[in-house]
Amino acid sequence: MMFDRAPKRLDQADMVYAAVQALYAEGYTPVQIEDALIRQAPTDLDLLAECYQLLFGADDRQQTIADQAA
Repeated sequence: MMFDRAPKRLDQADMVYAAVQALYAEGYTPVQIEDALIRQAPTDLDLLAECYQLLFGADDRQQTIADQAA
């Protein structure tokens, strides 16, 4: 399980940031990270995008979606 106890909503920056870092370190892609977090609890997608910006320096999820569409 990703968390010791399931949060009601993933809307705290430190929690989302830590989860994104941990999942990325395990080899998850940005799209897989989003899917995993959303399955765990309702997720603030604006906050998730901010975490991607901090971690990757760009909106990596949007780049991944664009690559899949091409």
